[in-house]
Amino acid sequence: MAFRQYLFLCMFAALSILSPSVSAINNGLATWYYDGIGACGGWNVNTDFIVALNPIDYAGGTKCGKKIKVNYQGKSIIVQVVDLCPSCGWKAIDLSQSAFQALAPLSQGIIQISWDYI
Repeated sequence: MAFRQYLFLCMFAALSILSPSVSAINNGLATWYYDGIGACGGWNVNTDFIVALNPIDYAGGTKCGKKIKVNYQGKSIIVQVVDLCPSCGWKAIDLSQSAFQALAPLSQGIIQISWDYI
């Protein structure tokens, strides 16, 4: 009996190591904002590649410091979570000016993007 339990645990451990991690690509809107003191603490400037998350993804600040990859029309950038965007809808993000400009002109205002934690 003990051998079967041991064998089961070994198989379970092997499967958990070998199974690919599921990445959740998020599709939403991105806007840009003027930087300042972020909800995560610290002062930010518009040349920083940073992002403010919507309230659900911000999760009370548990995502502070995490990095995400943002994709738009074949372009990708890496930004760090430093702020909360209380007016952003589900899966929407608010990028710093420089981060947004790396993807599209500021005059575009809102773009449809995909993003994921890295």
